[in-house]
Amino acid sequence: VESQAEPRGELRPMPRSVMVIGHDMGGFDRTRIQKMVADLAIPVIAEDPLSFSTAVPHAALILADASLRESLKADQVIVIGRTTLSRSVNAYVAQSNNVVVIDSRIEKIDTSREATNVLLHLPEYIETNADISWINLWKSLGSQASNAIELDWSEQLVAREISRAMPDYSALFVGSSRPVRDIEAFAQPRSGIHVYANRGLAGIDGNISTAFGISTRFERTYSIIGDLTFLHDVSALANSLQSHHTIFVIDNNGGGIFSTLPQAGVDGFEKIFGTPHGLNLESIIAGFGYSVEKVKTLSDLSRTFHHDGLHFVVVEVPNRDTNGDALRKIHQRVASAVRIGSNLA
Repeated sequence: VESQAEPRGELRPMPRSVMVIGHDMGGFDRTRIQKMVADLAIPVIAEDPLSFSTAVPHAALILADASLRESLKADQVIVIGRTTLSRSVNAYVAQSNNVVVIDSRIEKIDTSREATNVLLHLPEYIETNADISWINLWKSLGSQASNAIELDWSEQLVAREISRAMPDYSALFVGSSRPVRDIEAFAQPRSGIHVYANRGLAGIDGNISTAFGISTRFERTYSIIGDLTFLHDVSALANSLQSHHTIFVIDNNGGGIFSTLPQAGVDGFEKIFGTPHGLNLESIIAGFGYSVEKVKTLSDLSRTFHHDGLHFVVVEVPNRDTNGDALRKIHQRVASAVRIGSNLA
């Protein structure tokens, strides 16, 4: 017998409400969510900030500090879809006493979704009750975080600059692991592009194949994927593709995300988590007959956005340990700037 969930309660925004939009957007049309965002006029945290121009920038970094999360506790958190990226955002949602989840798929899938209220559809009309000081506080947080972030040549800088330089009406496919998290944490909110990512089980299966399929529907497509993600689906390069598609492969010689997690530095880390490949990615790509170039600087990167056909850009970035150390320093700098600038905990 197939179980079906019933909607529980209704949406009545409280003065200090926050909306959190998962990367999957609950299966809803983006334009409908954008209308709801405009109607509610409350702070928005988006896992995909490239689809919601009014989202609070760098929210995942701001909320990484436990004391700031507590100081910013909301009366109500409205979650659209499912959040799968930042532990900091999930921790922020979990601390609220009033969580409203809006996700049509809950009717038949994950019917026991934990929340105070569950809605299966986006409300057509919402009475707002926004607190202007609360809204202004979040706007200030985003500005303070943006001013505190200083990026040298790194995976984070690459993700930010690619997302900033993309022309309107183009598509972006973001690979799993670090790229999708770097977009969430470091990209400046914008609109005008179509963003895709394989969230599901958050794995790296078939990322190139997925990106290839997406590129057949757009005049110009860009992809950002890691080196292991590339190698995991390298057989996709055997396919013939006529699209205008630039694929940026972030090469840090292994699984960079693990250098940012608690297991960094444990015995056997390189073999089990780092998994260095030691391969020449340009030679592999050229072997399939595709054009490829390597970049090592921001100025080199800026010249790679206007290739026709399928073109690969291997982006050589600092090693994984360096990246992990830099990220920890950025978290500390952002937390300090926000605490001082907003007079929070």
